[in-house]
Amino acid sequence: MLRVRPDMCLGCGLCTQECPTGAISLRSRLAHIDQRRCNHCGICVDVCPQGAIVESMPVSEQSLKCVLSELKRQTDDLLARIDRLRG
Repeated sequence: MLRVRPDMCLGCGLCTQECPTGAISLRSRLAHIDQRRCNHCGICVDVCPQGAIVESMPVSEQSLKCVLSELKRQTDDLLARIDRLRG
């Protein structure tokens, strides 16, 4: 699913002009994506000069825990390598 980060959107309208399905409109000077019309082509992501349009995917709590566990393992490994290099 594509979504607009309101803290980054300038309301320039480039995404509205480029969206092939007309799924994006400006509301209160911010881009808004109609998810029913969006075909997830990603053109808006590419044309946004601010990077305000991002893709988000729902993630299960278990998947998130696995990813965090792996990142912690990799971090611990890197810190151990740094300690060995200093040593």
